Parts: sequence; C-alpha cells; structure tokens
Amino acid sequence: MIARLQRWGAAHWWRASGRARRDRRELYGGAHGLRIVCFHDMPPANLEALDGIVDLARRRMAIGSPADADGLFEGRWRADGVDRLLFTFDDGLATQYEAARRLAQARVSAIFFVVPSLVGRTMAEFVRFHAENGVRAYAPVRDSEARGLSAAQVREMVAMGHRVAAHNFAHRDLGRIHDPGAIHYEVTRAVEGVAALTGGECRDFAIGFGQPDNVSDEAAAFLAASGLRVYACHRGLNVPGRTPRFLLRHSFEPDHPMAFTRVCLEGGADRRLADRASRMARRVGVLPA
Repeated sequence: MIARLQRWGAAHWWRASGRARRDRRELYGGAHGLRIVCFHDMPPANLEALDGIVDLARRRMAIGSPADADGLFEGRWRADGVDRLLFTFDDGLATQYEAARRLAQARVSAIFFVVPSLVGRTMAEFVRFHAENGVRAYAPVRDSEARGLSAAQVREMVAMGHRVAAHNFAHRDLGRIHDPGAIHYEVTRAVEGVAALTGGECRDFAIGFGQPDNVSDEAAAFLAASGLRVYACHRGLNVPGRTPRFLLRHSFEPDHPMAFTRVCLEGGADRRLADRASRMARRVGVLPA
C-alpha cells in the first residue's frame, strides 16, 4: 500500500513539474517516437485497464501499429509531432484472447508474442513437454492449470488483424544461456513454431523478462545477426538514431496506480530507467536514423 501511494504521489508531482517535457529534450533531443506497452496475464480487471490505456492513447497520443515498429527497425519512421502507442502482449496466455477481441473491435492492431510450445497446453503440460527434451522450462504463470492460447485462437487473432510473433520457446532467461544450441532452442524454435501456427513468416521476437540482464552477450549477438525485429521490456521512447536497436517497452503492472501508468506512458518516468536503455544501446547499437 505504501509503494502504491508513493507511485500515486510521484505521478502527480512529475506531471505538475513538467518532467516529461524536460526529459524529452534531454533524452531524445525533443523528438517524438513510438512508445510500446506490454501486457501479460489479462484477467477482467486488466481488461478494464486496457480500455483506459486505449482511451489515453486516443486523447493524448496516437494509436500505433505493428507497421510503425517495422518502420523504426527499417529506418523509415515517419515523425509527425506526436508519440504513438503500440500495444503488445507476452507469453500467449488464454486470457489474452478477450483482449485481442476487444482491441479488434476498437480497431487497434497489436502484437502478441506467444510461446508456441505453450499453445494448446496447461502450464503443467508445458513444463512436462520441455522436460522430455531435457530442458527445464519456466512457466509464465504459477497456476499449473492455467492455459495457453489454442491454435484456433491464434489463427483467429491473426484474422482479427493482429500480428502473432515469437517469445522464448521454453520461456527461459536468455541472460543465463550462453551455449549456441540452447540459444537456438529458445529463439529459432520459437520463430519456427510461430510460423507453423500462423502459416506465415515470423520476423518478430520478444526477449523473455526483457531487461538488459536477461540477454547474454552470446544471445544478443545471435539476435542482432538474425535479421529479427527484437523487443526488450524496459521503459522508454523509441527514437531513430538515439535509442536501442532492441525496442523499448513499458511493462504494465496491475498493482501500479493508473495515474502512475499514464505518466510513464507520457514519458514522466523515462529518466529512471535511462541507464538500461544506454547499456542496451552500447551492446546492440541504435535504431537507424
């Protein structure tokens, strides 16, 4: 409760002090860019928060799309004086299907980074599947009976206009993995699994857990050389020529006050994690200008 109150107070102070405007100048040279929000489990309370963030994007920003992220990766970002907000989801949990449906009804196209080996399985089945391959998987949620999306739901989400992309195959921490074979298991098998599910090419990959420490030098080099569009999960505005080649995302935390989430998406808290973005940029380079 104390932490929640502290975040609520910080949000109002940051907004009143104009911190987001100052940080835009100091961190991004005054530029606008693409913000990305990342969701995980989507129980009903989180669906309500999702609706609120869509409304925020329409009122104070602009709705982004997967094509906007593609433009950043490929050096053809179109700056138009406003930040855009792209919606993403990690893990491929069954609870995300309703989020996909609601966003499609609101004409918002999102990216769903799924663990393909979780599709059609419970968490317990997912762990057993990898154990049979001699791999100790990490279940995205603790409930052993919680389920991943079904293959039919994945195909429906693509038909809704969403993009389905890849997440770590066994959901292990790539920061602890250095062996090329194990990196191949986590990355290449995930990409191939998504392509098999959707019937189309998969070129997008989100790093599990998403912090700089969650990708080893060997895994970072593999991803950088792979031609994949790579997404991290630490807060910041994505700006050509200034921010990491692995895109920054703000992880939605359901226990944070909505006022705090809003100010983060507006840039008021970017400086708190700016060192992580700098570390990643030094490792993998920056987005093309």
